[in-house]
Amino acid sequence: MKLSIGYTTFPTKAEAQNTVLTLLEDGLIACANLMPGAESLFVWEGQIQKANEVVVVFKTRRKNEDKIIKVIRHSHSYETPCVVFTPIENGNPQFMDWVEGSC
Repeated sequence: MKLSIGYTTFPTKAEAQNTVLTLLEDGLIACANLMPGAESLFVWEGQIQKANEVVVVFKTRRKNEDKIIKVIRHSHSYETPCVVFTPIENGNPQFMDWVEGSC
């Protein structure tokens, strides 16, 4: 199986939920975890910034990654949203079968 875990952040829970719903409806992800209340510190345009964000972690098939990036870039309010993936090397076989069959 070629599965991955994706990671992104959003400025609001509503924006995160709307994007996740689109990804689910489009069959691009099997599930997502929304974790509001993340405090992010980062450099943007040469200045250290601080923001409260909603972290989103989702499970998908690796073949969907480019499509997911396009959906998030299109719907995201950030100029340069973080969208990254890491391959799943091992896991509960039943869960991995479910992810593969769900997207």
